[in-house]
Amino acid sequence: MNAAHPHRDELRRLADDLAWLEDHCRRQPELAPHAAHLRMAAALTRNVVGPALESPGSNAPLFVCVVGGAGAGKSTIINFLAGAVVAEANPQAGFTRHPTAFLPAASAARWPSTLGFLGSLTRIGENKPADFDEDVYQVKRIPAPLNGNDPLEDFVLWDCPDMTTWAAGANATGGYVSRLMEIVGLCDAVVYVASDERYNDEIPTQFLHHIIRAGKAVIVCLTKMREADEQALVEHFRQEVLGRLPAPGGEIPPIPCVAIPNIPPETRRDPAGRGASHRVHLLNQLLVICPSPQETRFRTLRNAMIYLETAGDGLMDVARRDLIELESWRQLVDAGRDEFEQRYRREFLGGETFRRFDRTRDQLLEMLELPGPLRIVGTVLAVLRWPYRTARDFVAKLVKRPEMPSLSEQTVCQTAMGAWLDGLQAESLRRTASHPAWKQITQTFDSGLKNEILDGFGTTFRNFTLQESDELDRAARAVPDRFMASPALLGISRLAVLFWDLSVLGVVLHLAWPPTWWWLLLVPLSLSLSRQLTEFLASQLIEVQRNRVRNRRIDLVRESLSGPLCAKLAAVPVRGGSTLEKLRDVLTRIPKSIQVLGVAVRSLTTSAPTSGSPS
Repeated sequence: MNAAHPHRDELRRLADDLAWLEDHCRRQPELAPHAAHLRMAAALTRNVVGPALESPGSNAPLFVCVVGGAGAGKSTIINFLAGAVVAEANPQAGFTRHPTAFLPAASAARWPSTLGFLGSLTRIGENKPADFDEDVYQVKRIPAPLNGNDPLEDFVLWDCPDMTTWAAGANATGGYVSRLMEIVGLCDAVVYVASDERYNDEIPTQFLHHIIRAGKAVIVCLTKMREADEQALVEHFRQEVLGRLPAPGGEIPPIPCVAIPNIPPETRRDPAGRGASHRVHLLNQLLVICPSPQETRFRTLRNAMIYLETAGDGLMDVARRDLIELESWRQLVDAGRDEFEQRYRREFLGGETFRRFDRTRDQLLEMLELPGPLRIVGTVLAVLRWPYRTARDFVAKLVKRPEMPSLSEQTVCQTAMGAWLDGLQAESLRRTASHPAWKQITQTFDSGLKNEILDGFGTTFRNFTLQESDELDRAARAVPDRFMASPALLGISRLAVLFWDLSVLGVVLHLAWPPTWWWLLLVPLSLSLSRQLTEFLASQLIEVQRNRVRNRRIDLVRESLSGPLCAKLAAVPVRGGSTLEKLRDVLTRIPKSIQVLGVAVRSLTTSAPTSGSPS
């Protein structure tokens, strides 16, 4: 980042992202109305925030633009403000096609030279007629006043293209309306001109609303009415138009409403002489809403930042349909993942017994046998239990149902994955005509996405089986390893099993004493039942581990198989430089850039001294 201009990269990135988003809107007719909003945001970034942060404290001029519909009298107002006939007048709609700046003759203000200033507009030195239709602007000098006193020596006046067809022009790429938006974004004050015939037209009124939302100070100038109708027209305009304005984007001064009735041609040709009364009234209102250069610049800067910071909802509206389609695709992918995991649970885990834990149970029971000389006691007890165990095993074989052949884990996973991909491909094909995103997804499938995924499945599954084998082995060893690591726990467990067997034997002998031959049958039976209880407790301990592995296996499938595939499929619409990928990146960057610039603007406007007082 350039140390001299620490925010230059952020400003350039934000302006470029807003411009891309504007172009994205223009390509979709239903989103085109948002283009003006984005053009204004980009213009504020380039022409207000950029110069203020890169050249704080500069003596840049204050910019005032005159806007209005065709035939409203903009050129007349420009001439009154300038005190000389400098602007061309023509009643033809759309006659003014490019902006022209009028500088005071003795202005010492420095013209901003920030990178990206005025966007695509380039300055031309030669004199061109107002209907010259290219992305250019002209700069002309206002003749010096006869008395040498110029109240607008700190101002630059802009004559702008007509706004009568601004809504239609906003839907097109470029065009003179984009030039109008660029200049309005630059200016510190806007003079809104409306004639008595068209003062409440829908399109100019919409544009006025847009100016107010951008936080611009506004002077309304009503023209061409009869003097007798002047007051009535002003009151009606205040009620029907100004009374319905939206909340401004920031703090702006009250909007004055100036009336200039029909005036004869000789008065229009002599704004500093015969038209002096009208000119003085206009100048006074302009100087009221712009009390001092620094205060006015800071107000414009603060309001521009407020407009950008509150643009979040509008930007989401711009991308809402795209994001809805993207979210719909992600929901389909997530639903496919859930179905994949359910099939894995139902078709594989439901019949998987993890026989490794049967060996673990036998190992645990063997560890509970008495060691050394005491093994003789265990042998005697085992002999007494032999008849019961033999009968039990014989009955178990008779009632045991034959095992049904089940599908292998790899077959289940591969079949479920194929069904997942087939479902997504069918749904994307069904929705192809509804949005470009689905068409792109369908094309991705047609280009071999399914085969690409299934071809890589073998390697992925091998890694998965190695991982699950390691985890299964660790879980199966966990209980025996715990007993081996704690000789005291193992000794206590062995003594508890022996105590239980001897206690059961003692109780039976006590109850059957004096013994008879058939009562003695109770001895092996009771010892067998006590052993059965020991085996049951050991099996339950192992079963806890078995269930833990079963639950962990679902997590492992999600981590190694369904999760990575889900992420890969969810990214299909935004991969490979697609529009949605760019949209996602732009919507991620814009709020961050605005936040960074907002901190810088607040630091600048609160640390610098101000002059004058608020109006």
